Amino acid sequence: MVQYSYFPGCNLKTNAKGFEETAIAVSKKLNVELVEIPNWNCCGTVHTMTSDNIMKRIAPVRVLSRSKKHIETLEESPNQVVTLCSMCNSTLKIVSKEVSDNQDTLDKINYQLEDDELTYENDIEVKHFLEILRDSVGYEGISKKVVKPLKGLKVSPYYGCMLLHPEEAKIDDEEMPDVLESLVESLGAELVMSPLFKYCCGSYHIVDQENIVSSQVEKIVEAATRRGANALVVACPLCSYNIDQQQKAMAKESAGFKPIPIFYFTQLMALAMGEPVKINHFKEHFINPEPLLKELGLIGRKKTK
Repeated sequence: MVQYSYFPGCNLKTNAKGFEETAIAVSKKLNVELVEIPNWNCCGTVHTMTSDNIMKRIAPVRVLSRSKKHIETLEESPNQVVTLCSMCNSTLKIVSKEVSDNQDTLDKINYQLEDDELTYENDIEVKHFLEILRDSVGYEGISKKVVKPLKGLKVSPYYGCMLLHPEEAKIDDEEMPDVLESLVESLGAELVMSPLFKYCCGSYHIVDQENIVSSQVEKIVEAATRRGANALVVACPLCSYNIDQQQKAMAKESAGFKPIPIFYFTQLMALAMGEPVKINHFKEHFINPEPLLKELGLIGRKKTK
């Protein structure tokens, strides 16, 4: 069993419990163990665009330093820290690259970390769990663990902004990615391509300008459903929240609007690998996926006419 130092980030413990629980469950079936970093802190969420803002870079470097110490306690562990949240992945990767390119910045940050007996030597690699699945486990290995192919589920991959941009943080080709596509197919679901796979969901405008998010979400969902999708798959808790929550609001406002469920990629894996439905936390979704899954016979008993 390969052990990875795992940084959950904040949302995985609050609004995205189903994301984390399914990831931990399926990883073990793939001979991979996500071992949570003890005493981790928030990475800072959004990476600062100001080049001289040292304080905003201390939190992510502290995460990297703690992960390095954590790795030393694990067995058969690569020199990598694994994330699930696309925002955490982006912030950690960008800052890791920045301090690698600027020793003076790293020295100033390490000076701040000395009181915690932490220093960072820029010697750890940041990996998104999707990269582990693609590059270390492999899609063939994933397919072998499928006990209930996701037949009837027509899934459109939605990457959002952070998985494919910027260059320092992307996990796949920004114009023709295939990591989510290949994963969906390895689980036995039908792949539905949408041109808006990286169209911004509106991000944090949900806080102050909800109309922007609503407009973005409407376009994303319409583009997918017009091509036959009955579900979206994501890797970002904020994208999931915005699209899920706005669909519920739109369904109330318009009787003709038909929402589709949003899945984290690990939830699809858990379903296909026969994990208990409860670890998905579907009841916490704004658009409950269970009616569709029951209709398709993927959970419970398929309805008969």
